[in-house]
Amino acid sequence: MTFCANDLAALLDEANHAPWESVRAALALIDGQPHPRVGWLTSHLTATKRDCWAQIAAATGAPAPDDAAGLTRLMAWEVDAARALSEEALHTRLTFSDGDMTVAEALRLNARHTAWHAGQIAALANPVRLA
Repeated sequence: MTFCANDLAALLDEANHAPWESVRAALALIDGQPHPRVGWLTSHLTATKRDCWAQIAAATGAPAPDDAAGLTRLMAWEVDAARALSEEALHTRLTFSDGDMTVAEALRLNARHTAWHAGQIAALANPVRLA
């Protein structure tokens, strides 16, 4: 399956920011003190996104994200960064998550991974409290 840069940017934008079933939507469900696992999940997403883009930058010469960017800024940045990738860059091979893949495949993995953890955050957003 082949995706252009705009398609990949749209996938990331939806996983990150869609009104439903995204990281932003899941975080918005949290009312009060979040479950401790939510902190781990957001830190994990930040680290894996940063690692993905570091690998892309090393393989293609594309810019790497700002080291000081938290998850919210990183999610916005990566949508624009994906949109700016050339067709040649998308076909560049790299090693990510212990696998040999193209940049496009790494971005699809990034979007799936983001959606997976968004679901986990949503499930933890309002845990049932028993008396």
